[in-house]
Amino acid sequence: MREQKGRKMDSSKEFTAKRWAWAFFVSLIMGVVLYLAVVKVIFNPDLIKVPAVAYKILINIGAPTLKLKAYVALFTLIAPFLVVFTWWLLPYFRDGEDYGSARFATPEDFPKMNINYKNGLVLGCHNIDSDNPQFLRATQPLSTLVVAPPGSGKTAGMIIPNLLSVPASCVTLDIKGELYKKTAGYRQKYFNNEIQLFSPFSWDNTLFFNPFDRSIVKDMEYIHIKKLAEQIASTIFVGEKGSENDHWIKSARTMFVFFAEYFMQKDKHATLAQLAQAPKADYFEYLDEKFGEEAMKEIDEDDPDKERERDYDVDTFKIWLKQTSFDESIDESTRNQARAYARAADNEFASIKSTYDTFMTVFSNPQVANATSKMSFTFEDLRAKRISMYVVVQTEDIEILAPLIRIFIETLFKKLMSGEECSDPERFIYFFGDEFVRFGKMPFLLEAPALCRSYGLLPVFVTQSYEQIKKYYGEDDMNIVKNNSGYHVIFNMNSDKDAEDTSKLIGDYTNIKISKSQGNMELFKSNISKSKEAKKLVTAQDLKNQDSSDILILVKGFYKMPIKAKVPYWFKMAQWKGADKLEVEAKDDQGEAAVKQDAYTAKKGSEKEAKGEVNTAQNGSSEIKPADDKRQQRDELLKALKIKVDRE
Repeated sequence: MREQKGRKMDSSKEFTAKRWAWAFFVSLIMGVVLYLAVVKVIFNPDLIKVPAVAYKILINIGAPTLKLKAYVALFTLIAPFLVVFTWWLLPYFRDGEDYGSARFATPEDFPKMNINYKNGLVLGCHNIDSDNPQFLRATQPLSTLVVAPPGSGKTAGMIIPNLLSVPASCVTLDIKGELYKKTAGYRQKYFNNEIQLFSPFSWDNTLFFNPFDRSIVKDMEYIHIKKLAEQIASTIFVGEKGSENDHWIKSARTMFVFFAEYFMQKDKHATLAQLAQAPKADYFEYLDEKFGEEAMKEIDEDDPDKERERDYDVDTFKIWLKQTSFDESIDESTRNQARAYARAADNEFASIKSTYDTFMTVFSNPQVANATSKMSFTFEDLRAKRISMYVVVQTEDIEILAPLIRIFIETLFKKLMSGEECSDPERFIYFFGDEFVRFGKMPFLLEAPALCRSYGLLPVFVTQSYEQIKKYYGEDDMNIVKNNSGYHVIFNMNSDKDAEDTSKLIGDYTNIKISKSQGNMELFKSNISKSKEAKKLVTAQDLKNQDSSDILILVKGFYKMPIKAKVPYWFKMAQWKGADKLEVEAKDDQGEAAVKQDAYTAKKGSEKEAKGEVNTAQNGSSEIKPADDKRQQRDELLKALKIKVDRE
């Protein structure tokens, strides 16, 4: 017969430094008391003379006349201290057969893990059913990775609680607009945040973003103009997995850089809508007197005094390319590219333009053109003021708007991480990236966790699984996100591989197995043996079976000490009751009216076009003309609608 029992070596019950100090102090008191008692027993002096006898023994230590029994009494003085001291040393002399020391963290561990109940990013909750739930909050400016399968409540349990708790500036990827509806009014009222809505497919949009705006470009040298154009191009023209280096995509990217460089050098301003129309636009207004001659009809021999007319059969784009190749006011690199396009074979050039149009179509949309017509803010405003930016995209529009959202997010991180460093928690900026992988690859965003600490920029990545990141980004980039994230919040997992990897990350604890064996005929004889074995603190099956209300919090540097917590669902918190009922109040009536007027004008133009009441340009293409800011923005919006702009 053989019985086995297991006992976990739980180091969570080890004494803290404070407890050890108290133990040593008590051992000294006990030693003195025990010493006096032994002196009384061995030498039997009067009770009031015991301290004097004990003292006399102490001052005569080493004297030849001191008897052995005196040393016995002295040993009792230090015996309690020696016991505690030996106990304290035992962990350092354990045998080397331990298999791990993973354990669950306790509140006593939180200070060294930089976890508190008052400030910082909300990761989880303790005592959620009590009248005073305790939020577990991270104080370090590190990135966070939230892994939660569909339907687990990651929005209600992670993002909304933070938007209702963290007053600092934030940028939020908002699928369906749920976060804006439920938290914007609360943040405006209680955190005094300025609310900005970036919803490119909505006329309610209040945030305008143009990476090539005059305010950004006006003082740039060519080298910086080229760098900016290439950065935006690499974000828009992204091939599917396996076709990243496709010839036509690379050629279209080069074409985008060319157009962006040209307009930024000539006009100190460009828009994405303008660039979307650039390959098919009418460049007659850009031609000077010399090259404009090529676009005019010959002099009428029958009527030499008749004013010459424009020849609409002439391709002004080709003439403009030729003119650009000789324009010394722009950089030689741009001129050379224009020369190459002017000499390119028509078939190849048509294929490049077709690929270009495929990627740039979204920017021709009237609403997107309006949202990207100007720059209504600077990214530095997020640091100087408290601003909540909501990037709202409907699920069905993600694929269409992905290029624009990538540009916005990549520009955000590049701008903020190239400025001043920030260590003030009051000026931290939080980025909540719900389903961020669905918007496509953003290389700079992936590198941000390794660099953002110094800049007080805290990305919170939310994904359904590690494998989802791998699908869109590849295994190497997935590992970058995992390894550089300072905090991991783990909901129950559906993926076997994700569960196995997380279980291994947490590690093993040492389990002591006690075996008792006994012969069938030997009732009073038994053999007991102990052995050690490694066991997973959290098994893959534990993670897959984890209750939907439970989470594990892993802190970088303390992976072997996961924190058990509850999901802090916002609707369970009494202090947030009715938070979703608060609506955003317009602070700038004039600005709001202007936005509505722009929307109304564009809508009316669209309606007129549908009814055939608007005259299009004679050659059916858009025109480009340098103008002041207001007229240019208006023209670009109307051009996207294919409405003729009357020259003023």
